[in-house]
Amino acid sequence: MYTKTDFSFSKLGNTLILNFPHREGDHALQFILKLSKTLKIKYNDQLEDVTHSFNSINLFFKGEFDPHKIHKQIFGTLDSLKIEKNKKNPIWKLPVCFADEFTSDLFDHFRGNQQQVNTYLEQFMKLEYCLFFYGFLPGFPYLSGLSEELIIPRKISPNRLTPKGSLAVGASQVGIYPQDSPGGWHVIGNCPIPIIDFELSPPNFIEVGDRIRFFEISEKELQEVLLAIQDQKNHPLINQVTYD
Repeated sequence: MYTKTDFSFSKLGNTLILNFPHREGDHALQFILKLSKTLKIKYNDQLEDVTHSFNSINLFFKGEFDPHKIHKQIFGTLDSLKIEKNKKNPIWKLPVCFADEFTSDLFDHFRGNQQQVNTYLEQFMKLEYCLFFYGFLPGFPYLSGLSEELIIPRKISPNRLTPKGSLAVGASQVGIYPQDSPGGWHVIGNCPIPIIDFELSPPNFIEVGDRIRFFEISEKELQEVLLAIQDQKNHPLINQVTYD
């Protein structure tokens, strides 16, 4: 849980930034999501946009504003904020392929020790992740939930090309590249399910706060899923979701 003492403010032009410590856990996440939504509604006519990250909420005002007045109002909002205790979020099950071509970063990180690579992937697959926010690239999901022993520092020298669908680890965070892009995270597999489709509204079918579990598929199944998506056909490995 967060209290008023956890928050500090900084102003950058017409942007007000609420800073707070990142905390793991569903309750902390729901608190930040609820606060972001509440502030967006409260200042709707004055804002261009509201975004959040692991440790900040960013209010992009259309023009000048009185920061002291806003601070006081936000602290009042914190006092009255109520969280839905029994809200159920979907658990999306996403396929991932761990063929050698997709795990070379992990192989290099463990200096060619295949047993360590296998152990890492086994532990990774046991965990449940939560979509905290989208950023970096349109549709790039930042996932929390990685255990401390699986943290891998970001690369000193980023890759010039990280392929679309790459499931990657950067420090304590997990992400999926929605397109070919330079990237400094360690790729550990490939997820063929596109996280974003700009022809849909909303374009992201997985919402912030939703949970994700990965399951392993073969190279053959990977190609089958990619072909089904290309041909706009159904496939049993696509759109798997449950509720608890």
